[in-house]
Amino acid sequence: QFAYVYTCYDPAIRDEIIRYCEKRFGNKNYFLDADPGAVKNLTSPHAATDTDFVLYKMQLAAKVHSYTHLLLINHSLCGAYRDAGITFTDSQAEQEYHKNQMQLAVDFLKEKISPEIQVEIHYFLKQEQRFAQL
Repeated sequence: QFAYVYTCYDPAIRDEIIRYCEKRFGNKNYFLDADPGAVKNLTSPHAATDTDFVLYKMQLAAKVHSYTHLLLINHSLCGAYRDAGITFTDSQAEQEYHKNQMQLAVDFLKEKISPEIQVEIHYFLKQEQRFAQL
């Protein structure tokens, strides 16, 4: 199995995301794509071209090496959301917001890429350096 992993480019989460991907998919069995805010670029982009560019990268990757899994990973305390004025009253509200945004992205990607693509959502707790249960 080969995967496309779309996550935030925050360096504080990168090492754990790579460890997870290596363990789950093996070395060189995944594309790791990182942009500020990750899923935000699909659900509430700064500019419409942000979404177009993400879709372009995903579609090009599928042509180069078809993938069976598409993982969307957002994380707590993301600066891209804060920069956009999206703040949270507590960690539970933040996690629920990200879960809802990622589900919107799943629906969007199934429509734009393929209804058969297996899309998973994951939420990473930045301070704890671990994935949360969604």
